[in-house]
Amino acid sequence: MPMTESPAAGADGRNTIARRITRFLAGLERARRQPNRREGYHLRDALEHMEAQQYAQSEEAIQKAERSAPLPQHVANLLTTNESVTVRQLRDELDRILKNP
Repeated sequence: MPMTESPAAGADGRNTIARRITRFLAGLERARRQPNRREGYHLRDALEHMEAQQYAQSEEAIQKAERSAPLPQHVANLLTTNESVTVRQLRDELDRILKNP
């Protein structure tokens, strides 16, 4: 049976993920560009895992965004994957998740 994270460990994981996403978005803003298709996919994935309190998976998704890793084969040709996402949309989603403990 998997061990349950203590509330402190959960809060620490959540804060760590939030800081990494915030830093990544700030870097995009400094570069005056929006996330590319790969970065956008992996950042949305990181946010979904963060909201589900799956911090290890969220951390993995952020690492993939940082290196602009290829998209998983099963999503590469989906229309939703081609929808662009902006830094503002990602920041708004992060803010929404952080407001709902």
